Amino acid sequence: MPETMQETMAETKAEKERVANPASQQVPPTPVTSFWAKQVEFYHRLRVQRVITVTVLVGAACLQYYLVNVPIADLSQTTKFSPATVKAAEQVVSFKNPEADADSFDFGFDQPAESQKQRMMVDVYFDQASLTDETLHKLASLGVHAPPEAAAISYLTSSATKGSCTTAVQVQTSRIPGQARAAEFSQSELASSDRHRLLEMKMNGMDSTVTLSSQGTFGDAILSGSSCQVTLRVGNWQQGMGGFVPVVVKVPGGTGYRLRWEAAGVQPSGWNTGGPALPLLGFGHAHRQSFRAEEIGVFAAQTADQERAHGGLVARSEHKDVPLTVDSLLIGTDHLQFGASGKGRVRENGKAIVTVNFLETINKYPLIAALFGAVNLGLLNWTKRRFFQPLRAMPAQIVSFPKGVDKKAGIEEGVGPEDKAANG
Repeated sequence: MPETMQETMAETKAEKERVANPASQQVPPTPVTSFWAKQVEFYHRLRVQRVITVTVLVGAACLQYYLVNVPIADLSQTTKFSPATVKAAEQVVSFKNPEADADSFDFGFDQPAESQKQRMMVDVYFDQASLTDETLHKLASLGVHAPPEAAAISYLTSSATKGSCTTAVQVQTSRIPGQARAAEFSQSELASSDRHRLLEMKMNGMDSTVTLSSQGTFGDAILSGSSCQVTLRVGNWQQGMGGFVPVVVKVPGGTGYRLRWEAAGVQPSGWNTGGPALPLLGFGHAHRQSFRAEEIGVFAAQTADQERAHGGLVARSEHKDVPLTVDSLLIGTDHLQFGASGKGRVRENGKAIVTVNFLETINKYPLIAALFGAVNLGLLNWTKRRFFQPLRAMPAQIVSFPKGVDKKAGIEEGVGPEDKAANG
């Protein structure tokens, strides 16, 4: 008996110590959740599922839009540049970062003496330019003192009776640091006849040095008589010259200048009366018909630079290191014409020119179209379930009534109308 009491007292003491000191109690270890279990739990959250659903839906919409609007990757996939036409007095063509040779863009018009082509006279007009110091010194040594200031300059040629006058034009450009380069060509008016050709130029981001050499310059004596007459105008100053020295003009970037050709003598086999577009300019040291450009754009003549991104016909090379090739630049009486080739994207009025519509192609095959439609329908149903989950059926609840109420209801149910009438 005493031993039992001592054991009971020991157990009671131990229980009191356990209650007084909770830290001494043993806490069952918390189960460690694995990495994959955490991922599953994370992705089962409704908010996460909705984000995933929206992402997949947007991705599928973008993919289908791309399949409908696959942009061309080569200019040969469209006829827009084979060739392209620039209408006189309405449009302008721009060549971004042009190159005729490595890191240079030079071009000109030349008429070798041995050439059998139609002989041409050329007039040149500059909006705002100045004569080079070398030209001023040469003219001064011959007693001709031209103004050194920048002004409107005209170089006009004419030929005497039974004579001819040909002029060579050479344009050398130099880039202006920090400015985007683009060469613009246009025609502000129609040619007066099929004997004439007009071309206007503006070198944005590039200064131009234009050298003008008439045929009289190539004689043995500088002041010898020549059938070629040249009239040089600088502002209000004017001087007539015959067989004179070459004239070199400096044109600042972004300033326009114009060339006007006229057939010196119309020959039946020379100048076509139909007024076709002619390759009058040669590019580079080799005077080729082609040059390169990173981007080509045909815009309305009055379109501002900031509005060109959403209008016109624009071709851009796929890579800057592989520019587009301008195959030719022809000059007509009422339009310019050029061809272009190379890898690039084309947009017209802000919209990309596309190739085959893949969705239209899929719709031609019923089985593939049905599978494609089933995938779209399943995607939409999946999205609907994530955002509009169906209501869950609530379990039926059994309501218990007091025993007295049940017995009373049963008694009342057992009494029929006849019983009530008999009892009444």
